[in-house]
Amino acid sequence: MKKNFHILFLVFLSSAIALSPSFVVGKISGEREIEIRLEDILIVFLGFFWIAEFLIFKIKRIKKPPLLLPILAWLGIGLLSVLTNWVFFAFSLSRGFFYFLKEIEFFFLYFYFFYHLKKINDVKFLLNIWIVLAVINAGYIFYQIILKTGLGEYGAGAIGEWGAFPSGSFFLLLFIFLVNIFAYYYLSLDTSFFKKAVLGVFVFLPAVGVFSSASKTSFLALIFSFSLFIILLLIKKRSFKLLFLCVLTVLLLIFLLNLVLNNIVRTGRLTDVFSFGGIFESFYRGRILILNPFLQEIYDNPWYYYLIGQGKGFLHEAHNQFLRNFIEVGLIGEFIFIFLILQIITISGWSFLKSREPLKIGLSSGVLLATLTMLFFSFATEPFIVVKLSEVYWVFVAIAMAGLSL
Repeated sequence: MKKNFHILFLVFLSSAIALSPSFVVGKISGEREIEIRLEDILIVFLGFFWIAEFLIFKIKRIKKPPLLLPILAWLGIGLLSVLTNWVFFAFSLSRGFFYFLKEIEFFFLYFYFFYHLKKINDVKFLLNIWIVLAVINAGYIFYQIILKTGLGEYGAGAIGEWGAFPSGSFFLLLFIFLVNIFAYYYLSLDTSFFKKAVLGVFVFLPAVGVFSSASKTSFLALIFSFSLFIILLLIKKRSFKLLFLCVLTVLLLIFLLNLVLNNIVRTGRLTDVFSFGGIFESFYRGRILILNPFLQEIYDNPWYYYLIGQGKGFLHEAHNQFLRNFIEVGLIGEFIFIFLILQIITISGWSFLKSREPLKIGLSSGVLLATLTMLFFSFATEPFIVVKLSEVYWVFVAIAMAGLSL
């Protein structure tokens, strides 16, 4: 019964992440709104429940999870930067506290999911749950297409999301992770062609959310990540049938893109990136010019000023994850962040090359491409602080690491 409760809690958490709207409960310095979601409440409840479980059952030893040391180092430099700047440089404690607390929540999700996926069947069950959640969100997109108006910033939005990038990146991460699970694991199962076809449609539906969000960054990241998916799939499988299937998939994606452009008018902004010249111009106007003030400030300040950074939450927006890391947690934090990401890439990449089990191949390829997609985002925005996107990412990393270690 205890194990069943744990799986039930994972389902509740997953559902809250995918479906819960946010609620404004106050403001911090700089007029930045404090938003809470249903998963925030669940995390507090489950955190106390987890601590109580350790005390009641007198658990003294637990296995060391993957990524433990780099995660602790990342949280450590974040805490050090907040406290140091708060004590010596009149840094806003409220901003530092809430931004740092947000990252603690992300990693709580990673550890909680990792430790409570105790059997490989639990991993399979949770993957099925995420397919259902992806379909529900995709259904909301089609509802907006039927209305011929998006309910998001420029186009359609995911459930509980308004911003273009949070919606588009959320759908892209669902799509790229689940399509890997489908290609390597679900297609290998001994089930009927009809069931596989239906499941394939379900897995591809989130791609509509990427287009309909009208997020240029997410659209370009879709091209990047799906191209890598095709390359890795052909390297691993070496099948002309799969190549033909990939071509059909590309045609399907083009059809879905055309469907969205014709039904949600504001997504016409995507046409800006339909050419290399348009991509460069859009990136220059929307990112390079914005970065200039930050780069000038870095140039004017001595290098040691950025040894541990100016504190988590110091910036409102930097439009670049690496620049944000450098300013907020300094050179030390930047190196720790890169080391953490390289650890994920190394573990997943090695498992992808060496594994022979379909589920492990799908999990390793899924989290590898999800991580590379997050890095692609990082050159134009700050994906690792976007709540819904980061929560989904760390949950998928946890599922993959649990599946690879069981």
